[in-house]
Amino acid sequence: MPPACTSVSDGGQNQPSAAAAERAMKIAKPGASAPDSNARPVFNNEQPGAAGLISEADQGSTFEGGCSTKPSPVLESGSSSPNRGDSDNQVVATAPSAAPGKAMLKKPEPEQEAEDTAEATMYKAMIKIQKERVMGDLSSMFSCNRLFNYCLHKDVVTEERIKVFVETCPLYDQEKQEWIGIIDHSVDDVPSATGLIDGLAEVILAIMEELGDLGGRRYLMKSQGLRLFHQEEKPEFAAGHYSSPTFVIVAEGPSFERPQHDSQGVGFGNIATCIDVITDSDVEVQDNEIAEMHTIYARQIFFQQPNRRFVQTCVIAQESLRFFHFDRSGIHHGDVYDFHSKYRIKLFIRIILGLCSLDEETLGFDTSIQWCLDADGQKVSGTLTTTDDETKVEKTYDLESVRPVFQASSIVGTGTTCWSVRDRESNKVLFVKDSWRTEHSEDGTIKMVEYKNLKRARNLEGVVHMISYEADHFGWQTKNFEAVDYVPPENRRSYYARRWVENRILSRIVTELYGKDIHRSESERELLCALRDALGGHRNLYLKAQLLHRDIAWSNIVLGKPRAPPGQEGILIDLDIAKLVSELKPEADVIGHCLFFSIGILINGISGETGDRILTHDYLDDLQSFFYVLASIMYFYDGPFQKQRPVGRFMQEWVKHQHCGSYSLMEEHLELKKSFILSKRPTNPCKLGVGRHWSTASRKLLQGFYTFTREMALLKEGIRSSKNDTMSNRGLLAESTVRQNYDRVLQMFDIAIVELDKTTALPSSRTLATLNVKRKADETSAESNPKAVYSDKNRARRRKVD
Repeated sequence: MPPACTSVSDGGQNQPSAAAAERAMKIAKPGASAPDSNARPVFNNEQPGAAGLISEADQGSTFEGGCSTKPSPVLESGSSSPNRGDSDNQVVATAPSAAPGKAMLKKPEPEQEAEDTAEATMYKAMIKIQKERVMGDLSSMFSCNRLFNYCLHKDVVTEERIKVFVETCPLYDQEKQEWIGIIDHSVDDVPSATGLIDGLAEVILAIMEELGDLGGRRYLMKSQGLRLFHQEEKPEFAAGHYSSPTFVIVAEGPSFERPQHDSQGVGFGNIATCIDVITDSDVEVQDNEIAEMHTIYARQIFFQQPNRRFVQTCVIAQESLRFFHFDRSGIHHGDVYDFHSKYRIKLFIRIILGLCSLDEETLGFDTSIQWCLDADGQKVSGTLTTTDDETKVEKTYDLESVRPVFQASSIVGTGTTCWSVRDRESNKVLFVKDSWRTEHSEDGTIKMVEYKNLKRARNLEGVVHMISYEADHFGWQTKNFEAVDYVPPENRRSYYARRWVENRILSRIVTELYGKDIHRSESERELLCALRDALGGHRNLYLKAQLLHRDIAWSNIVLGKPRAPPGQEGILIDLDIAKLVSELKPEADVIGHCLFFSIGILINGISGETGDRILTHDYLDDLQSFFYVLASIMYFYDGPFQKQRPVGRFMQEWVKHQHCGSYSLMEEHLELKKSFILSKRPTNPCKLGVGRHWSTASRKLLQGFYTFTREMALLKEGIRSSKNDTMSNRGLLAESTVRQNYDRVLQMFDIAIVELDKTTALPSSRTLATLNVKRKADETSAESNPKAVYSDKNRARRRKVD
C-alpha cells in the first residue's frame, strides 16, 4: 500500500461559513504538521469511482444524494503519486504556483518568493523564451460566441444528475446560490489565495467524484511549485524549462505517458488539462498574460501527447471562469460569469467534467493511434489505423517508434505530425503524414490539396510516391470541434462569417519511406546525386504533372532509398503548397522557407510597401531556391556532419534571415541576396566561405549554377521594371525554353558527378562508360542537349531528357 498522505485542518482560518467548517474535505498545506493518528488517510479501495483519499474514520460516509464527505488530503511536493495500475488509488496532490492570468490570476510564486534573486531572474528569462515560442499562435485568437454557454460539453452528463447533485451537495449553499469557500465575504474584501484554491479543489473534486464516473483514472492535483518539464524538438532548447499551473488533472490510460526519471510521476504527457486559479485582489495580470501562459501549457500538451487534435484548459476566479480551446485553427476562449448562479452552475459542472472525461475523443485525442504501456507507464509500442479513400480498405500499421518522425512546433497551422510505420503484411517500413489543411485558398476557391497533387505525381522519378490517403480523416475538421461547435447549427454561418475562423481538415497520407534530409548526406557524391535527382523530380513535376512545387528547402529534399537507381537517389517531398501551373498568377504572398526565398518572391512580399510590380512565382524562382540549397550546404558544412567552425561571415548574415515575419526583415534579406546575385559585377560564390572539404568539381558546379541563377534573376527583374514586358513575351514559359533551362542545370550536376568519380579510387568495374559532354558547366549553352552516361556501382547513369 502506498504511503499515507497528510491531512490537516487549517484551524478555522479562511472558513467563510459554519457549513464549510463542518465539511470533511480538508486541504493540507505545505509544511503542515501530521494529523491525529485516528484520522490517518488511506486510499479508498471501497469506491473505485472516487477521486480522492479518505481517512479510516470516515470510510463509507457520504452525504445524501451522493456528494462525498471524504476528506481529500493533498499530496505534497516530493511525495509519490499513485502507482499506475492501482485504479483506486486517487489523490488530490499539491505542491507554490507558476503563472496563470488577469485579475483572475496570481503573480508566479517563484517570482514572489525570490523577487530579487538569481532564481527569479532565471525564471523571468525562462518565461520570456516560452512566450516567444507561442507568439505566432497568439496572433490567431478568437472570442467564443456567447451562445457557447448553452452548448459546451452538453452531453457529458444529464441535467437531472446535475440537479440532484447541486440540491444535495453540502458544498453548495442553496440560500446564497454559491459554492461554499470560494467567494470571500470578509469585511475588508481581501480574498485569500490559499482559501480560494482550497475551496475550488474541494468543489472540483466533488464534481469529479460524484458525476465523473472516472473509475479511478483521473485525479486532481495541486501542482503549484511542481515542475512540469517542457520538451522541444531539440532537447537543449527545453533544458530546465517547466510550468506550474495551479491544478492539473492527472490521467491514466493508453494515451497518457508518465514522465521518465521524475519522482513526482506527473508531467505534460499524463495530464488531461491545466487549471489556474486567480484572485481579484492580487497583483493584476493582463488578459494577454493569461492567454500566453495557457498557450504555453497547450503547446506542451500537444507536443508530449502527439495524437491530440485539440486541448482545453481554463482559468477560475471567485465568480468567473475563462475557458480556452486550442486547435489548429486558432485559440478560442469564452467567459462564464457568476458560475455560482443556477443559470451558470450547469455549465461550470459540464466544463469540469469535459476536462476530465474518460472519453479520449472528448479530450481531443485521435483514437486511430493507439498505444501499449509498460508497467512504469511508458509507451513501448503503438498502432496507426487508416482507411484508403480509393480502395476503402482499412489497414492497421505498427508504429516503428512511439515518437513522431517529425512534429510541428506551433499549435496553429498545419500541425504536421509524421510517423514511421511498418506494414504487417509486407514488413515494409512506410511514412505517414498527418496534417491539417485549409479548406479554401485566400481567394475563397477550393484549395488544391497535397493528396491530389500526389495523385497527379504518381510514378514520377524523383518525386515522393503516395500509397494511400484519407482526405478527411474520420471527418475531423476544426469547425466541428472548436468554438463554433458550441454554437447551435442555425447560428454557425453568421458566427463564422463574423469571426473569419479558418476551417482546417485533418488529412492522412501514406507514402514510401525515403532517407534523411539532404544536408545529412554522408558523402559529397551522395549530396550531388540527391540534389540532382530531386531537381530532375522538380522538372518531371512541372512538365509531366503540370505542378510547381513552390517550397524548395533542405527539409523538402531527402535522400533516396538505400541502393536507389539513378533518378531516385534524391526525392522531392512535401507537395502541400504545390500549385497547378495553369493556376499560377501574380501574388504578393511569400511562399516557401525564408532562407531559400528567391529575390523575386522577396520583392513580391514587400511590394505593398514599395509599390513594385508583382510577378508570378514560377519555375525559375524554384530553380533559384535549389541554388540556395546547394550554396548554403557548401557554406555551412565542411564535410559530412561537419559544420564549419565558425561559418563564414556571409553565411552568418544569411542565417539571420531564416525568419521573415516582417517587412523590415524581408527587406534586409532582399538586400543581402541582391548584393549576392544582382551585384554590378558577378560575385565568385566560392569565395564566400565554401568549406575546404568541397572538391573542385563541386566548386565548379556552384560557380556554374550561380551564373545561371544570376542570368535568370537579371532577366526577371528586367521584366519587372518594364510595364508591358512579360515572361511569356520573352518566351521563358515556352515548353522548349523550360526544358532547356532545366537541362542546362541538370547537365552541370552530371558533369560534376562524373568529374568527382574521376578523382575517386573506384574498382575496375566502375569505369566511365561514355561522356559526350566535354564543355565546362559554366560554358554550357542552354540550346545544347548532350547526354552524360557513366557507370557507378555497376550501373549506368545518364541524364534523362524527354
